[in-house]
Amino acid sequence: MKIAFGFDIFYPENNGVITSSINLARNLIDMGNEVVFFIPNEKEYKEEVIENGIKLIRVKAIDSYIYKGLKILPYFSWYLNKAFVEQNIDIVHVTSPWLVCVALGRSARKNKTPFLYTHHTLINNPDYINYALKSKKLSQSATSAIWKVIFNPLFKLCWAVTAPSKDTCNELKLHCPSTLPINYISNGIDVSAFSKPKTRDIPKRIVDFGLGDKTFLYIGRLGYEKSIDVLLDGFMLFQKKYKDAKLIIIGKGPAQKDLEQQIQSNNLEKNVLLAGYVLNEDILYSNLLNEINSFVTASLSENQSMTIIESICSGVSIICPNVPNMTDLADEKCAFHFKGGDIEDLANKFTLAYENIDLVKQKRIEAKKNIDRFDGKNVAKQFLAEYQKLLDRKANGFYIPRKTLR
Repeated sequence: MKIAFGFDIFYPENNGVITSSINLARNLIDMGNEVVFFIPNEKEYKEEVIENGIKLIRVKAIDSYIYKGLKILPYFSWYLNKAFVEQNIDIVHVTSPWLVCVALGRSARKNKTPFLYTHHTLINNPDYINYALKSKKLSQSATSAIWKVIFNPLFKLCWAVTAPSKDTCNELKLHCPSTLPINYISNGIDVSAFSKPKTRDIPKRIVDFGLGDKTFLYIGRLGYEKSIDVLLDGFMLFQKKYKDAKLIIIGKGPAQKDLEQQIQSNNLEKNVLLAGYVLNEDILYSNLLNEINSFVTASLSENQSMTIIESICSGVSIICPNVPNMTDLADEKCAFHFKGGDIEDLANKFTLAYENIDLVKQKRIEAKKNIDRFDGKNVAKQFLAEYQKLLDRKANGFYIPRKTLR
């Protein structure tokens, strides 16, 4: 089987969608399939083949200046279709509803190729919409319109939809055509990474800052949608009592300057480290996640957080908001939950983890028990079964006619 994945953002940018998709592709290849990635062209990134045989096919596109890495290309992309026909694709699997993926979907429809969409990113969240509209009030009012404007054109091309969260699947059912199959399939990772011995060193700037049971860690994009400002406010409230507590923030993104200013204005330079970008391999293979008290996030915009999954599989306790897409990943056995956006409740959970190391250790043990749930090999088998269902439908004569809703 030859599977084409579509991306609207790809290297040199990095995010959980890319990480989980590459893991899926690696496992699909190991199982005897062929995988190609259709990606937006990027001058800074010239690789032609990555990992263990994923071929990259570049699509001409220009910067959108809406969200870093997001590109624009014609809705009707003849050069994409030419490459599509040359590749002799069996299945198309896209990861976003933006223009590269929609153009790929149009080529799939034109060639009667099964087309699957995985709803990874909650771009209907006002914090994402704000990147385009530059107004929180307008973004709030646009949340319902985004389904019609962005998602409906994609849904008209889809043969099926998946999402890595059960709660997200339920929301999709409110907006997708009733005839469109919607299935829950988790993101997967290489769980073998968590049983390997330490092969890399923790970056020196992080070691020098300080690790241990008094240190908390956030890893992810420094985007406004990640609510890192809320995380800092909660930590600051907690740190007023515990002056030796520390917070390390790993990542880069558009909110970095504002976060630097927030840290400086609150005199937190000795207690909060903006560590910058660190390779995922350096994090996992240095056992950094095992050298902290807890992983913490205040984000309300996650579908299925890859950093939460990696923390769970590393055997790390979690501090996260009490919202379905978080609690479905990390229940009370392995996590401290706080009311989303409530900095006092967040400060209380910092305090609870800081003062009760035995409880933290117990949550670490419970976290590690979930590792098989996220095994990328099992996830790949689930997707292969989904692909086969679509190929069987094609064999029975199903396709999506042009300009007609089925």
